Amino acid sequence: MAFMKTIILKSIDCMSSVVNNKTCKIKTPLLILLFPMILGACSPRSEFQISSPDGHITAILKFDQEQGTIHYMVQSMGQEIISSSPVGISTSRGDFTTGMKIEGYSGQTIDEIYQLPQGKASAYRNHANEQTITLSKAGEVLHLIFRVYNDGIAYRYFIPGEGEIEFSGEISSVNLSGDRFIYYGQNHPNRYGYESALGPIEGERMSNPVLAHLQDKNHFILMGQAATYGHYVQTHFQRKGASFSYSFPLDQEKVGPVRSLLPFQSPWRMAIISRGNPGRIVESYLVENLNPPTNSAFLNEDGTIKNWVRPGRVMWDFIARDGDRPRMWIDAVADMGWEYYMADAGFARRWGGEDSVAHIIDYANTKNAGVIGWAHTREFDTPEKAKATMALYAGWGLKGAKIDFFDNNTLSENPKEWRDYEDTQQSLQMRDWIFELGIEYSFLLELHGNTIPTGERRQFPNLMTLEGVDGMERRTKPAANDLTIPFVRNVMGPVSYTVVHFERCPGTHAYQLAMPIVYEAGLMIYAEHGQKLLEWQGRELIQGLPSAWDETRFLEGMPASHIVIARRSGTDWYIGGMTDEPRVVNLSLDFLEQGQNFRSLIFSDAAPDSMKREVQTFSSDSDITIELHERGGFALKLVLIEEGF
Repeated sequence: MAFMKTIILKSIDCMSSVVNNKTCKIKTPLLILLFPMILGACSPRSEFQISSPDGHITAILKFDQEQGTIHYMVQSMGQEIISSSPVGISTSRGDFTTGMKIEGYSGQTIDEIYQLPQGKASAYRNHANEQTITLSKAGEVLHLIFRVYNDGIAYRYFIPGEGEIEFSGEISSVNLSGDRFIYYGQNHPNRYGYESALGPIEGERMSNPVLAHLQDKNHFILMGQAATYGHYVQTHFQRKGASFSYSFPLDQEKVGPVRSLLPFQSPWRMAIISRGNPGRIVESYLVENLNPPTNSAFLNEDGTIKNWVRPGRVMWDFIARDGDRPRMWIDAVADMGWEYYMADAGFARRWGGEDSVAHIIDYANTKNAGVIGWAHTREFDTPEKAKATMALYAGWGLKGAKIDFFDNNTLSENPKEWRDYEDTQQSLQMRDWIFELGIEYSFLLELHGNTIPTGERRQFPNLMTLEGVDGMERRTKPAANDLTIPFVRNVMGPVSYTVVHFERCPGTHAYQLAMPIVYEAGLMIYAEHGQKLLEWQGRELIQGLPSAWDETRFLEGMPASHIVIARRSGTDWYIGGMTDEPRVVNLSLDFLEQGQNFRSLIFSDAAPDSMKREVQTFSSDSDITIELHERGGFALKLVLIEEGF
């Protein structure tokens, strides 16, 4: 796929700086963002209004000249959904929460197209209106960058200069408007790196992100953070009523202060907004849009992404066992026509040592199957150890690594006695050098026991999937967890749920068959034994089921209740549905191309461990009615009749 980029900028700027008590025009440091500025003299302003490109969402920023503070509010279709909320950050260079002055402002429109080899879409449009307000205090400068998209709002802090800077906290908040709310996500601290069950929550501390249903406003808002790297931390929310404040990790004090270098750009504080139902949140890729462009090391001369960054379907030996029979797994991958076999903890020892590993990789190559190997973060907790481990794995011929236990501080005496270590700056810095080494060694990455993803795969498309979810590794889990993932966890990035296991999953076989459609990840990992998958009735569908998509559409659903999602690959459509309670789903296929007919293969509930199989013909004028059992589901494929079936 070609990597294309177009930016259309419209700028109106007012910028000044106080130097030796004289006012002079300056160029803004936002040139680092590659956006040109047009400077000019403007009259002072204390209120700024920014609307989304389609005009449906409006953010209003107000500067209090007496207090030297700045707040924002958000309207959707003219209705207030976020009431006045403070912004500000406390640093060793200045406390940018009060006592500030406005030195200038600028506005521009961002409109670019980029492509990724994995995700909800193949082509991503980053389209927003942006306002930058330059503030000063005691000679130090802070730029507040605020964007409004068609599906939400986001803001970040930019501090110019040179040298070190230390952070003590933020007053950044989201004050929801309304009287009746339901919150979905995980209370904080969560367990084992975001592996607590998802669902309705009411705690005073909540992990990022949090989905809020503003019942009396008929809106859904997903509050979170985007573009999280080792120069800062992953925050969580401190909640008081309907007010959510971004807070540093509980374990950060044990690690030490949050420090960075200037110039500094914070992660984005964001809110994805959906009116009427949560569909726009499910479809959103705002977190990717807020991340830096794809690292140039991934790109060929023509701008396409290098071939080694290849998504795919994965067989995995951890839950199913039989990890001492790698050739059997490789044969199963080849029989299915899939791309990868993932060997879990201790694989080199089980296979007989390094020489045996090399022979097995040679065998996998004859079957066109890539092998991904497990590793512990204790082998990656310094740059030197990480480089040696990655070099060893690459020397064996592995295609990637599953790196586990980011929630353990392996540099401490008690690695497991931590509450949210995966969110700390120290853990994120380790993740950063793993990202960079992944480029050097052409390695695909799957991370476990990790912090929540926040769109990093745009910059590092070899980041194929991450855990941070209560997945199939746990034997018993509520269906509400599975049915909240598409609305919360999977919005933030690819999810390593490890789908399909006939004994561990709370749902029917049709419910499980829907999972690799409903959930999205560049590496779609299957938990069940490879031989069982080859013999399963659902093989007919999963054998050719993609792990990367051209388009994603939300059809219906509610968090913790049910979900129906349609995804397109080329001209083929796949629809998956899952539910907790029994229900009848009535689907309109009006999203299909007009005038075209499709042959469908439909699997739906017959019994907990068996499925009905039907073949029918549909068009965009058709409706489908499917009955779902308790904790049941369905999965179907639609293929253009002209292209065969």
